[in-house]
Amino acid sequence: MNKLRVISSLLGLLALLAGCGGPQKQATPEIPVTPVPEDALVEDFPAGEYGAMMVETLAGDIATVNPLISEDQSSSSIISRLQSGLVTLDPFTGEVIPELAKSWEISEDKLEYTFYLRKGVTWSDGHPLTADDVVFSWEVIYAKEIDEATGEVKLDAESGAPVYRFPTRSAFFQLVNGQEPKAIKIDDYTVKLVTPEVYAPFLLFGGGMDILPKHALQPFVDDGSLLDQWSINTAINEPWKIVGSGPFLMESYRPGERIVLKRNPNYWKVNPEGERLPYIERNIYKIVGDTSASNMAFREGQTDIEGISPDNVTWIEWGAESQDYRVIDNGPSSTIQFVWFNLNPGKDAEGKPYVEPYKFEWFSNKTFRQALSYGVNRPGIIKGVYLGRASELQGYVSPKRKFWKKPDIREYPYDPEKAKALLREAGFVLKGDRLYDAAGNQVAFKLMTNQNNQLRTEMATVFKENMEALGIEVELQFIDFNSLIIKTTASFDYEACLLGLGGGAPDPFASKDILMSGGRLHFWYPEQSKPATEWEKRIDELMIELGRETEPAIRQKIFFEVQDILAEQQPMIMLVTANDYIGIRNRWQNVDVAPLGGVTWNLESLWAEPISK
Repeated sequence: MNKLRVISSLLGLLALLAGCGGPQKQATPEIPVTPVPEDALVEDFPAGEYGAMMVETLAGDIATVNPLISEDQSSSSIISRLQSGLVTLDPFTGEVIPELAKSWEISEDKLEYTFYLRKGVTWSDGHPLTADDVVFSWEVIYAKEIDEATGEVKLDAESGAPVYRFPTRSAFFQLVNGQEPKAIKIDDYTVKLVTPEVYAPFLLFGGGMDILPKHALQPFVDDGSLLDQWSINTAINEPWKIVGSGPFLMESYRPGERIVLKRNPNYWKVNPEGERLPYIERNIYKIVGDTSASNMAFREGQTDIEGISPDNVTWIEWGAESQDYRVIDNGPSSTIQFVWFNLNPGKDAEGKPYVEPYKFEWFSNKTFRQALSYGVNRPGIIKGVYLGRASELQGYVSPKRKFWKKPDIREYPYDPEKAKALLREAGFVLKGDRLYDAAGNQVAFKLMTNQNNQLRTEMATVFKENMEALGIEVELQFIDFNSLIIKTTASFDYEACLLGLGGGAPDPFASKDILMSGGRLHFWYPEQSKPATEWEKRIDELMIELGRETEPAIRQKIFFEVQDILAEQQPMIMLVTANDYIGIRNRWQNVDVAPLGGVTWNLESLWAEPISK
């Protein structure tokens, strides 16, 4: 390794750290270091050196560090370094593996999950982590509003469901067919979670929920301010109040600039020599809003690890030798890119249809959607936009999810002539170079996507060109992401949209909010009171069955049928899945790239020569 280059990079990191953190309103309390837990989890990587700093980028600022109200990716990324669940996923196999729970048992009727916690684990402030914390975490999300006049639980006037004191995404996500799981303390290190009916993904979903510290948060449950805690202000002014069980603690936060995490001295994982992990002293995040600028910062030595955009791989690789890093191709990502049409038949507050009726008739026509799918030049997108670093996507599941991806799904290879034939079959007429419907309306629509995603705007441009070849006029709208979300989930003021889904959840039931007709992310027509079509009704039935079935082979067959329906109906015209590229500086040791975890899944075991050397 070139020592001068290392020193140069490290000086840059020192300068960055020197600027971290501003004057704080209170002194940071000293953290008592507790004994290594009796049941510490031993990470099987060679022992390393302590003291290095790792610098990364964060795509966008955080909104909170409270796991209960976290909705955005940036907040979730930081929270994942601060908190832990009972179980997690093996980044190589996708199987559920122990975390705060060292083991578990599932009852024969598959309704009771008994978790055995690691003895001797403490929170970052030194307080014991026990079954009381697990029970607390479940009880607070299902705490009910009480009517002061009657002393009874308040019920929602419309649905009749209980009104929660702390309504959160966790509370609704963990419901099993609308019913609440319950947590029961057996002893200090044993807790039982009980589901109201068989729920196949519960070990992953329920066991993976972040466990919260009762001793730190109970006062805010009592005074009703729980959802206001661990806010942005807390992160700025009193970061030590954010008590966690993850490998790092919040040290400082400057909105829009950087977040500094420091090593949790009471973390519960150790190396093979029994020494506490992690090795990294500080994990620094530079908050960025532009992928190319972030990639450039990595190339110039300002960061240690970076997700490389496929269109930036070539020029990033040019600097690998001189800047002492490497770029890893981690195969297809779990992200899927797709186009959909607004199929919401509703009207706005002024009584105007969300979509012009004649356009709604086009968009609702399966043959129209199939024709356009044949008209999309996916190989052209891969070659022209992704420079060959992507895969065609014909179905809902990325090639990364091998077990769940149906291999023989209906495909729509690029075939403009077949697309035109289908449009003729559906009653459309080509006059000159323009397409018209049977009523004489020219076929034209607006396609929106988010303006700050270059790959997506380029894909939209290719889509527009592909549609022109069919005689269809497409007007592109590049808008900010927040406006796009409002249009697709609230105002429904749009005609078509191109977007991507990050995914990452290994169980397909995680898609229930997207695929089920009543889901709030059922993009083409969200939150239906009842299924608008027979095929959506069938998907609802299959997804319910998927949630109740525990045999993997049967679950796979069920989800294959869901994919067949989506491929036939084309409510989402799939485009491509990009490859994952990760840049990492060669000084980092114990790097073990995992298909489902990238290079930071074992962050606790990563080490590098500390700055002082």
